[in-house]
Amino acid sequence: MPQDFADFDDDDEDFGALPDPEVARIVLELDRSIMRNRRAAALRQIVQGQPVPQPVKPSRVELLVLTALVLTYGPLLFGNDFALVLEQIAECGAVVLLQQVVFADMGGMGGAGSEDSKDRRIVARLQDARPMFEVLCRKFPEAFLADARALLKRFTTRPDLHGKRRDG
Repeated sequence: MPQDFADFDDDDEDFGALPDPEVARIVLELDRSIMRNRRAAALRQIVQGQPVPQPVKPSRVELLVLTALVLTYGPLLFGNDFALVLEQIAECGAVVLLQQVVFADMGGMGGAGSEDSKDRRIVARLQDARPMFEVLCRKFPEAFLADARALLKRFTTRPDLHGKRRDG
């Protein structure tokens, strides 16, 4: 289903610290960087006979997330401090990254695993972007909260006598 972004107003009070041409330039640079990383990963997976999980080109929804990141951090995104963030976007997608940040409970993020530690560092690094990510979730819930709605539906329906879930 094509995403309708007519409601997205880039002059919104929540967006807009950098001049528009600079934002566009940095978003385009990020887009190219992510596309190169995804293309390289896709080639490795194809050679190994594995399925390719991410489309190579970031989607329009992902570009919204990239724009929010650029408006929050600007060109700092290309520094070493954000290497894990860009790697995560290339591997999992910008929507998953947004969901990790918005739904993260920093106090509850525990565990000694290296993946947990990586996720925690990414979430901590992106706390300044969280308000913009929340705005995106409010404006486009069907794009960013679809998985959450399905999960919530599982918890808000009661099982019938046969163990199947039903609304109620």
